[in-house]
Amino acid sequence: MNTLPNLPVLYAGDVIIAKKRKGLGRILNHYIVYVGNNTFVGNLSDGVKELPYYELMRLFQDYEPIGVRSFSGSYFQRNEAVNRAYSKLGHSYSLINFNCEHFANWVQFGRLESSQVTTGFVILASAVFLKLIATDE
Repeated sequence: MNTLPNLPVLYAGDVIIAKKRKGLGRILNHYIVYVGNNTFVGNLSDGVKELPYYELMRLFQDYEPIGVRSFSGSYFQRNEAVNRAYSKLGHSYSLINFNCEHFANWVQFGRLESSQVTTGFVILASAVFLKLIATDE
């Protein structure tokens, strides 16, 4: 692929990291996978779907690309990553169980993980714990 503004050249399996341009959503990252041939796959609120280049540009009206997480692996592993992306087409979005970070990590590493969800739970548990301690005094 040629380049997107302010981003390096993309190769299949690379992940674009973006943030909301406005509002509270700026605290979270959004992840979009490049699968080659000017095509992207994202896990959006309506589920995992292909995003042609023009649709990605519309998405970037609300999201600002802040970087790329390059795929590291062999040519064969890169093809497997793209196949993993396509295997999830139509899968439903879930903030807790299958968000855009889960999807990007599944594509690149074969693991359904989201550090943002984990961090959110740690913060919530800490707040509850502190509240319990404060009410015991």
